[in-house]
Amino acid sequence: MKSHFGTALVIGLAAGYLAGTATSRLMSEKKTLSSEKVLERVKDTVTKQLTIDGAWIYLSPHIWSKDSLTHMVYRGGLISNEKGGNHHFDFIADAASGTILEFKAQKQG
Repeated sequence: MKSHFGTALVIGLAAGYLAGTATSRLMSEKKTLSSEKVLERVKDTVTKQLTIDGAWIYLSPHIWSKDSLTHMVYRGGLISNEKGGNHHFDFIADAASGTILEFKAQKQG
């Protein structure tokens, strides 16, 4: 009877360790940047081509799908004063890296 208890204990410890390791890896892969950090990265990228006069971002990330791929993203916008007028742009950026996935000029009405 003692040998079964020892075996069960070893198996239980090993299973717990493996489950903890797998959970830790999954959690580290799913980390998201703060909305402020993502906005900073987006502005750093865009300022190479546009002068930014204003910017905003939603504070919470959400799931976004395009072309059968799903991402955790932040949405936001930028205002640029180019050629004498304000131009508004919307962006979608990956929440884990801050990479711009979509960048569109708003239609002027």
